[in-house]
Amino acid sequence: MSTTTPGSSATTPQHLRANTIGLPGVLFQSITTMAPASAVSFSLGAAIPYTGSTLPLAVFIALIVCCFIALSIGSLAKYLPSAGGYFTYVGQSLGIQAGWMTGWLFNLAYLLIVPFQLLVLGPVANSFVNQYFHLSLGWGTWAVIFAVVIFGLTYFGIKISADTGIVLGIIEIIVFIALSIWLIATSSNNTFAVFNPHASLLPGLGGWQGIFFGMIFVLLAFAGFESSAPLAEESRNPRRTVPRAILLAAICIGIFYVFCSYAGVIGWGPAQISQYPGNADPWGTMAQRVWGPFSFIVILAILNSALANANAGVNAASRMMYAMGRARILPAPLSHLNREHAPDIAIIFTMIIAIVFSLIPGAIYGTSTGFALLGTILTLPIILVYMATCASVPFFYLKKKRAEFNILRHIIVPLIPFIVLLFVLYFQLNPLPAAPLNLAAPIVAAWLIIGIIIVTVLSRRTPENLVNSVKLATEDNISS
Repeated sequence: MSTTTPGSSATTPQHLRANTIGLPGVLFQSITTMAPASAVSFSLGAAIPYTGSTLPLAVFIALIVCCFIALSIGSLAKYLPSAGGYFTYVGQSLGIQAGWMTGWLFNLAYLLIVPFQLLVLGPVANSFVNQYFHLSLGWGTWAVIFAVVIFGLTYFGIKISADTGIVLGIIEIIVFIALSIWLIATSSNNTFAVFNPHASLLPGLGGWQGIFFGMIFVLLAFAGFESSAPLAEESRNPRRTVPRAILLAAICIGIFYVFCSYAGVIGWGPAQISQYPGNADPWGTMAQRVWGPFSFIVILAILNSALANANAGVNAASRMMYAMGRARILPAPLSHLNREHAPDIAIIFTMIIAIVFSLIPGAIYGTSTGFALLGTILTLPIILVYMATCASVPFFYLKKKRAEFNILRHIIVPLIPFIVLLFVLYFQLNPLPAAPLNLAAPIVAAWLIIGIIIVTVLSRRTPENLVNSVKLATEDNISS
C-alpha cells in the first residue's frame, strides 16, 4: 500500500527502512524512553509524599508488574511485529474498535512525553548555565533549543536516533549507579524497614493506600519500557528482538530503579523523608554532599536523560501515527516518509505539540507543577493501554494460536498486572489529588470520549479502513 500523499514525488519512500537496528538499538529505545536518571530524580521523587520511605517497596512492586506486562507484550509481539504496536495487538485480539482506541490512548501518552521532558530540560539547563556561566536565557528558551535538537536527532532516520540513544542511555546509567553506590556506602541509615508498607505517609489499608497512590508516579518512571514495539518494522529479526528488548528493559531498569530509590531514601535519611519533596533538586543536594564540586555531573546526567527520553518518545509516537495514517484511520499525511525513510510529517506534528504543551502548562502552573500534571495525564492512558494489552493475550491465543495456549503464560501472567493496575487506577480517583492534578482524569476521560466518537464515525462511514488497519502489517505474520 502506497504511503505517498497526493502530489508527492514518485521517489518518496513507501516503507520504513527494514533491518536497520539490532537488539542494542531496540533495547535502548525502551531504556531511554524510561529516562532512568530523569525518572529517579523527578518521577520517583514525586511519589514520596504518598509512599514516604517505602518508595523502594512501591518500585519493587512496579518492577514485578511491569515484568509481567513485558511478558504479555512479548507474547503478542512475537506474532504481530508492526509499527502499529498496541493498536495492532489489541485489534487482532479484542476487535478493531478496541485496537483503534488503544492506539488513540497511546498517542495521547506519547505525544506528551516530549513536552513532559522539555519541562525538565528547560529549567535544569537554565539553572545550570546561570550557576556556572552567569547567563539566564529563561527556561522557555532552553526548551525550544532542546526541541530543535530533538527534531534533528529524529528527522534524519532511525539509525542516528538509535545510536544516539545508546550512548546517552549508557552515560546516565553509569553516573547514577556510581552516585547510588556512594550514597549507600557513606550512609549510616541502611535498613530493610523501607520495604515495610506501614512506613507509607498516607494512612489506611496498612499503608497500602499510600503505596498504590504513589505508584502512579512510579509507573510513570517505568512507562516507556514497551516503546520499542513500534520499531518492529525497522529492526532486525523483530519477532525475537522486540520481545527481548521489552523484557530486558523492564528487568534491568527496574532493578536500577529499586537500587537508586533505596539509595535515595537512605542517602536522604528515612527519618527526614517528609522534607524530601520540598527540595527542588534532592539528588543534586545529595550529590553536593558526597561529591562536592563534581556534583555538576549529576545535572549533566539529568539533562542527558531527559534529552534521550524525548528522542525516544518522538520515535515511538511518530511510528504509531505513521502506522495509523498509513491505514487511513488518522490523516493520511502522517504516513508520509522523507528520504531517510522517517515519518517526517508525524515527527513535525509531534514537535509542534511538544513546544506548545510545554510552554503553556509551564507558564500557567510553573515547571514543577506542569511536569507533575503532564506526567499524571500521560500515565493514565498508558495504564489503560497496559490493561488492554494484558486482556488481549488470552483472546489472541485462543483465537489465533490455540495449539500454543497455556493457562500460566496466557491467563495468569497477564491477569496479575491487570488486577494491580485496577487498584492503582482506583486510588487515583478515590480520593482525587489536589489541583491541578485533579484535572488529569477529566482530560483523559474527554480524550476517551472524543476517541469513541471518532471510531464510531469510522465504523459507520469507512469500516473497510478499520479492518485494513489491523491487517495491513500483520496479515502475513499471524499465519506463520
